[in-house]
Amino acid sequence: MELVDVEPARTKKVTDEQRALLCRYSSMKPPVYCKAINQIRANREQQSFEQDPFVAAWNLNVDVEMINVPARVLPMPDIVYDKQYQVKSKNVRDLGTWELTRSTKFHKPTIFPKVWAMINLSSLDRDACVEFYHELSIIAEQRGIDCPPPEIYEEKNAEHYSVNRIVIELEEMMNRNEDCGFILVILPNSLENKTRIYGHLKKLVKETIVYGTCNDQNGLF
Repeated sequence: MELVDVEPARTKKVTDEQRALLCRYSSMKPPVYCKAINQIRANREQQSFEQDPFVAAWNLNVDVEMINVPARVLPMPDIVYDKQYQVKSKNVRDLGTWELTRSTKFHKPTIFPKVWAMINLSSLDRDACVEFYHELSIIAEQRGIDCPPPEIYEEKNAEHYSVNRIVIELEEMMNRNEDCGFILVILPNSLENKTRIYGHLKKLVKETIVYGTCNDQNGLF
């Protein structure tokens, strides 16, 4: 954890795209973040914070040494769905890790929309998307949710089409399918395209339709 002293200032509201970028770059795994900080600490040229005009302008105080503070693991609360489905702390093997067994179902599972769409904007082929759906349906079934196959599937590699064209065609698709209750979008691998498209999609579906996201190493959203 880092502590920074900042003078009060008037800030400008960031855009959705800027917020997405900030979250992406700030959401680093602790080992990766620690390694990056250690690299800066090992480089004396990068430690000349007092000569940085930005640091001086904002009256920031930067300590090059990490602070070690004691920590503790909070006890896990009992998760009670009903009399039959409960997760007790005594049944969890690893302290600090909350687990749900595969047989645990939601007390009142949500009803998945019968009409939903999968929009593939990545370089993944259709077979990969079908495989992803099967994994999603299996997990949903384990939780007591019936997840039917998508009624709508559209494939458009974002590397070959402009962002504006993709957004326009997606909006047209939504207008043609007013009964569509859920949209799952597979974003492109390119960070620049992914960020731009995400910002436009968020604005597009904000007031018109439920927008779901999921994520893995292949860039599935």
